[in-house]
Amino acid sequence: MNSMRWKPIHGGIAFGFSLWTMLCLADEGPAGAAIESDSAIATAVIELDTDPTAEEQSAAQAPPAQALEAPVAQEAPPRPAVEEQTPDATTTLETSPAPEALAATATATATPELVGARALSLAFRRSAERTLPAVVTILTRSKEASAKQSAVLGIIGGEDEQIFDSMGSGVIISPDGLVLTNNHVIQNASRIDVRLADGRQFTAQDPVSDPASDVAILKIPGQHLPTAELGDSTDLFVGEWVLAIGSPFQIESSVSAGIISGTGRRRSLSSVVAGQFIQTDAAINPGNSGGPLIDLEGRVIGINTAISSRTGGFQGIGFAIPISRASWIKDELLEFGRVRRGYAGVRTSDVTLEVGDVSSSGAGRHSRPLGAYVRSVVPDYPAYLAGLKSGDIILEFADQRVDSKGDFAEIVQQSPLDKPLPIVIQRAGQRQTLTMTLVERPK
Repeated sequence: MNSMRWKPIHGGIAFGFSLWTMLCLADEGPAGAAIESDSAIATAVIELDTDPTAEEQSAAQAPPAQALEAPVAQEAPPRPAVEEQTPDATTTLETSPAPEALAATATATATPELVGARALSLAFRRSAERTLPAVVTILTRSKEASAKQSAVLGIIGGEDEQIFDSMGSGVIISPDGLVLTNNHVIQNASRIDVRLADGRQFTAQDPVSDPASDVAILKIPGQHLPTAELGDSTDLFVGEWVLAIGSPFQIESSVSAGIISGTGRRRSLSSVVAGQFIQTDAAINPGNSGGPLIDLEGRVIGINTAISSRTGGFQGIGFAIPISRASWIKDELLEFGRVRRGYAGVRTSDVTLEVGDVSSSGAGRHSRPLGAYVRSVVPDYPAYLAGLKSGDIILEFADQRVDSKGDFAEIVQQSPLDKPLPIVIQRAGQRQTLTMTLVERPK
């Protein structure tokens, strides 16, 4: 039986659509240290008032029966000059109903289930409409490969097939043309072109990337460009609806819907890329790499980066980089040209029932003790100097709750360096607060 493989999801030279093949899952970092790493749409049911028929009008206006028995003689009024254009009093005029009336009638007669389905459909549509103008297709020419060997671009052919040999997606996050994408979309490229949803195409400038997180940024010329709103990926729930946007198989501006299948999935997607990811079952295929994962308000909550597949195509398991981490990496790249990661010098694991306090279990989202269990500390590094010991349980760090070893690694990586930060631990059943000053992670 074939083993499960991780695939980056941009288009590549081989029909497997990858520049590199993702390796098997791995939970631990380098030896001796962890990788520290609605809008509710209400549809009212409208009751339509029906106009009285001509017969009902005549009945309402008719005189009493006694008056009909003794009519008053009077001279008939002159007939109109254009008799044939005057409708008879008993004629009913028929007109086509207005579109608004038809829509109101449809809403009034719809079942509650259909009303709910239409509301969800409208939410999907509006979310996609808000973000699609800011989603771009990224075309690259590799330094080594020939564009004529491209299986992805060869599907449709055309001019792009002769110039470029790989493609992916990205999203514009500033009006002056800053684009967020994946590192594996642009790595080893001699030329990078960015095509907007409106057809404009630019050659990218100043690409900068972080291979360890698979995040890259690049610049395209322009002002007042369409941008996507960045959301919050720190408080997502399994089961929430999401949309994935990109250019799978060179079909640009494609949208697929699904749900969040998991949050905080700690994975090593290769020997280089590791961290926590959002898992989704929204259809993600080659060419989606670097495109946004958005919520029902059209806000970017992740950057699509990889799929778990035996065939190289969509099989229901996709992963996106949380936008909180991608934004932090973007800021580091813009300011320093590289990513400075915090390092504590501690090896941790998730807390088990044997060592954890069951009373600290979270409600609803967790069914186990929370925290990061300290297995060992590295002498003369921040955790050691702060006084952490094997057997401690880390509950909070830098005023953020720690639910797992993955949470602790992510918080440590993104915390300020050379600044005293509070760390709350549990030792022998007692809570204590220590102070730890992080250093930059050794290379």
